[in-house]
Amino acid sequence: MKKLFLAAIMAASVTLAQAADPYFQVANSWQENRVTNANSIAPDVVIGVKEGNWQYSGMAQFSQAEWGNGTITNSVEGRVRYNFNPMTNFKLRPWTQVRLGEQITSTNNFAYYAADLGLTVPVIRTFDLDFTYRYRDAFNTANNFQTNRYGVEGKLKLTNKDTVGVRYTQSYGDSETNAWRLQYTRAF
Repeated sequence: MKKLFLAAIMAASVTLAQAADPYFQVANSWQENRVTNANSIAPDVVIGVKEGNWQYSGMAQFSQAEWGNGTITNSVEGRVRYNFNPMTNFKLRPWTQVRLGEQITSTNNFAYYAADLGLTVPVIRTFDLDFTYRYRDAFNTANNFQTNRYGVEGKLKLTNKDTVGVRYTQSYGDSETNAWRLQYTRAF
């Protein structure tokens, strides 16, 4: 099932890349577990395409519950995002995203889903603020993966094709974390 899922993402990415605007993103998150006080990192890579208001992407990430201690967790995710047209005189841009993924450790693996809602607020021509909410859960709820995440991200457009973002989030539920993320995105 996982191989079929990955093959479908790759086939869709190759097909859409011929007719759309591809992009590449690298990021790293620094997370603090509010329950255990453990600190961890979670680097990831996203490859995607934009076609009009739609975005299609795949993400690969690895993390560890406590930096230098414990099992390494790998995640792969397929995403579909819709960016609504600007609203109001302030050019506010709401968006929504759906994700399907698989989390893999040495002792367990399971499928999950997530839904995101966001609002992009242009501050100046080269800087936006994103306000986000994400609900996530495993298809099999015995995996204790249900979380609600709230966040804010600043995005600085360095050029027409290069963006740097810094995001702060707090997650509640089966995962109680505070996290900072630094990301770089390159459009082609």
